[in-house]
Amino acid sequence: MNFDVIALIVLCLIWAAFGVIPWLVVAYRRRGRGTLVLLPLAIIGGIAGAVLVPALGARNLPAVFGSLVAAMAGGLALMLVVPHVAQLSRRRSARPG
Repeated sequence: MNFDVIALIVLCLIWAAFGVIPWLVVAYRRRGRGTLVLLPLAIIGGIAGAVLVPALGARNLPAVFGSLVAAMAGGLALMLVVPHVAQLSRRRSARPG
């Protein structure tokens, strides 16, 4: 396997782990109630947020640390926004015509 592929896989795993950190805080604060559904959102948001840093042009070591911060922010953002959007769409579809 190519070294670049291995490095990308390892980076994605690290970004996913940093995306899970906000989920751990939310799960602790809510005492685990209704937070398991948010775990995949935190992972996907962490990877997506971290990928944006190099995609916007950042390079070298500051980009790596910036992508770790962006992974936590992306995980938190997606985890908090998506359930509210889904709840709003359910409310709109439940309105009588």
